[in-house]
Amino acid sequence: MNAQNAASLTVARTLDVDSHEMVPGELRDEIFGPTALVEASRTFGIRKRQTQHGNQTSMPDRVGDVTPIDYDSVWKLKGPYAPSAIDLTRRPEVLDEMGIDRQLVYPTFGLMALKMFMDTNAHEFFGFEPDQFDHRKLGLEGIEAHNRWAARTTKSTSGRARPVGMVLTESVEGMIRQTEQLLSQGVRALMIPANNPPGATSPADAALDPFWRMAADANVPVTIHLGTEFDFLASSAWYNNVDTFNPSSKSTLEFVIEPFRASTMHWCAENFLTGMVLGGVFERHPGLRFGIIELSASWIGPLAERLDMWVESQFRERFATLPMRPSEYIARNVRVTPFVFEPVARYLDRYPNLASVYCYSTDYPHVEGGKDSKRVFSEALRDASAGVRDQFFYQNATLLLPD
Repeated sequence: MNAQNAASLTVARTLDVDSHEMVPGELRDEIFGPTALVEASRTFGIRKRQTQHGNQTSMPDRVGDVTPIDYDSVWKLKGPYAPSAIDLTRRPEVLDEMGIDRQLVYPTFGLMALKMFMDTNAHEFFGFEPDQFDHRKLGLEGIEAHNRWAARTTKSTSGRARPVGMVLTESVEGMIRQTEQLLSQGVRALMIPANNPPGATSPADAALDPFWRMAADANVPVTIHLGTEFDFLASSAWYNNVDTFNPSSKSTLEFVIEPFRASTMHWCAENFLTGMVLGGVFERHPGLRFGIIELSASWIGPLAERLDMWVESQFRERFATLPMRPSEYIARNVRVTPFVFEPVARYLDRYPNLASVYCYSTDYPHVEGGKDSKRVFSEALRDASAGVRDQFFYQNATLLLPD
């Protein structure tokens, strides 16, 4: 890093709670191991519709992970050609260049597998005939391949890069069994889908307490991430047939870029978190670490205000067993990530009681993370105190990235 660039990044220490692998389709069998999903995906129509923007998942020249690691490549280059988008053993060197201590890593291939497993309309999205593949079987095999890779990567990077283990939520017993396996393999962060009630029940149901307790006791965060909210709205008619809501050419499997879904992407996670807070999950499990990642941060302050209002003005007796205000549980147990274009300083001014909630993330190497995000956020917080800046860039994230 040259002296001018180093001087412009005035953040003493940094953690990153959102990054990704961006293994292109041509190399997935080499990285994750041969799977039927990789083989089937070579026939999917989505590949033919793909545009060549930063988040493309195709590398026709199959050059592998060879881009030199320097300031411009780590802060400005996006997609599978960014260094360590494919080979996560290079990620510690990338983190050194970025001045980041450690980082959560979310799936690209695994997200494809999750959609295949959970979405009854997966054939429409991916472009294959309904009876051509057993999409649930393909999806499950892909998720298992991702989880094996996550365990290997955590070990090979000495925990500096921490890919999330993907936990399916069809049954409580399955959640517990899968979590036990992931923890035994050394995985240090979990991701659950947010679009369906976990175990077909409320996240606050006591039946889920063994799952929450297991994660809390292991100091392993449970997270929700963009791209798992599909089918939360029972009907797509809310945004279909309106030109204004047509996806842009840069939309991806993870992020459908258009104004309706951009404005409502957080509903799914907000719904999930409301059940957890009001249902006493964080009171029963005070050590539980919960992250809501890449779903914007504009909504968390109003939600905390709204929950406090309803509890204190209408349902005080019902919540007598909760000694803390809902906003206090959120401040203690929950972390969220603003997009690089969000006015994070304004959020901190409006909701100083939630200063512990907002966390820095790069979304590396996705285009949504922006270029020079560390500098952009640093400039946005130029008038904040050194303590607030340290909270945002480092201290808050220790909840999701403990030593």
